Amino acid sequence: MKKSNIVLLVLIAVVSAILISVYVGTVPNTTFEGARNDAGKNVRITGVVDKTLPIEYDPLADANLTKFHVVDSAGHSEKVFLHYEKGKPDGLQFSEKVTLLGNYNESGEFHANDIQMKCPSKYNDQKHSLETAQQ
Repeated sequence: MKKSNIVLLVLIAVVSAILISVYVGTVPNTTFEGARNDAGKNVRITGVVDKTLPIEYDPLADANLTKFHVVDSAGHSEKVFLHYEKGKPDGLQFSEKVTLLGNYNESGEFHANDIQMKCPSKYNDQKHSLETAQQ
């Protein structure tokens, strides 16, 4: 066998192993309804913070716990218990979109241990074009 064939086979094996490990380690995207059906299983839920309800954060009681409501892609609002070692995420109330990683516990509460926030753009196309035109 040629050296180039051996190198090619090794390269294919490495790429295959990487793809399999990524596929096995992925967390499915779902809604609160889907997550409730898979209680105890980690899922990823994308939605928006419900700004009509308060964000609860008491650093004296538990500095790592923030409670707030999220409306998922199906329009269902659910209270989220975020256990985040950095405390209340900065800009949570201003975020446009949030992605939560967590699961439902035995009590039927959604507990998240990670959050990704999409913050609003500091540039609004219309506002930005007006400011540019005035200069």
